[in-house]
Amino acid sequence: MPGIKDVAVEFAAFVDDLCTERADLIDSIAALNNGFEGWLKLEFYFWLIKNRKLRAAIDDGSNDRDVGMEYKVALDQRHAAMDRKTKQCDLWVRNHDENGFHFIELKAPFFNGNRGKMIRSAADDLWYMSRLTGAHEQVVTGSTIAVGIRFTGEQWAAQVESVRAYSETTSKPVSVKIGSLGKHQRAHWAALTVQY
Repeated sequence: MPGIKDVAVEFAAFVDDLCTERADLIDSIAALNNGFEGWLKLEFYFWLIKNRKLRAAIDDGSNDRDVGMEYKVALDQRHAAMDRKTKQCDLWVRNHDENGFHFIELKAPFFNGNRGKMIRSAADDLWYMSRLTGAHEQVVTGSTIAVGIRFTGEQWAAQVESVRAYSETTSKPVSVKIGSLGKHQRAHWAALTVQY
């Protein structure tokens, strides 16, 4: 069964392909005033299926699939401030060695009046993604990927650092990879990942 090794590396490759094949699409994204998470989730999902030859989850009772959307993964109840038993993840992807899964949340904050709310939502998602448990499935990584529009490079780096710092308060270290959407100076992405 195929899978991936590193969520951030795969997302960077996805962004590179997107910016090469559909540069005009990036112009359209940069002109939006609010979220496009649903589009982003589907695009990345389809890209993983097509470019990494992953088998999509279908409702046939089979458990031998490589990638899927909308999955509830168990949370470690030993952490203080835990307020739920599961976290609904946008995507899950099989690990490259067939042993475990990567769980991914996606966010699309804009530099507008709601940016504080969206950045806080990304921080909350990462907080939960850093507190998954292997009670039902083997967790390899938990990631939050954010695509930010209309942030300068400095503003984006500061927001990403605030998300990282929030989740690391009582948990595992978070690796961070930041990039831009093509040549756009106000369209950036970040993948924040916790290894299990």
